[in-house]
Amino acid sequence: MSELILYGAPMSTYVWSARMACVEKGVPHRLESRRYRRMDALQSPEHLALHPFGKMPAMRHGDLVLYETAAICRYVDAAFDGPPLQPAEPAAVGRMEQWIGVLNAYVYDDLVRRCILQYAFPSGPDGAPNRAVIDRARANMERDINVLDAAYADGDFLAGGEVPTIADLLAAPILSYFAKTPEGEALMAGAQNVSRALTVLQARPSFAETTPPPPPSQATAR
Repeated sequence: MSELILYGAPMSTYVWSARMACVEKGVPHRLESRRYRRMDALQSPEHLALHPFGKMPAMRHGDLVLYETAAICRYVDAAFDGPPLQPAEPAAVGRMEQWIGVLNAYVYDDLVRRCILQYAFPSGPDGAPNRAVIDRARANMERDINVLDAAYADGDFLAGGEVPTIADLLAAPILSYFAKTPEGEALMAGAQNVSRALTVLQARPSFAETTPPPPPSQATAR
């Protein structure tokens, strides 16, 4: 059988989610990440041939090329044997699709673009995080965590049931990174359901096996 290859940087939340899906499903895969050490690689002809919008991840499996994380996860679920990543019951399917949409349309922008990335790639004075961007997003961050906290009140997974779905695989990397920011630490201290669900997801082998290595500066400091 052809090798399944994912293209992108391991620290990307979306790349991380796609890798988690492969591990949850028991699908061997290779992450092609060397070329993505520089962000301008996303605009290279080689990458644009895989993802014409210059984002990540992209996937190749034999002659099939796919992009968009949810599509990749659905393909991995449908194409391979193993534990299902999607529920069968219609209401649970609806909840999963709702949360995939919420995470992509709202949560990613609020928590990743306007908070996490401000610390990862600081653009404020003297190399500090851009406080104006972070502070403008504070109300949205609080809303997002409160909504997620209510969703996780009845269990550890967004669609219900006893196992994670694609929605949870999208949420786990975002929440893990966010919890390490000052804003995330403060908000999640009061969101016991989100914190509990994140702990459950972090305990899964798929999370541990795909956790990105720390940046070189952090690795050297240890």
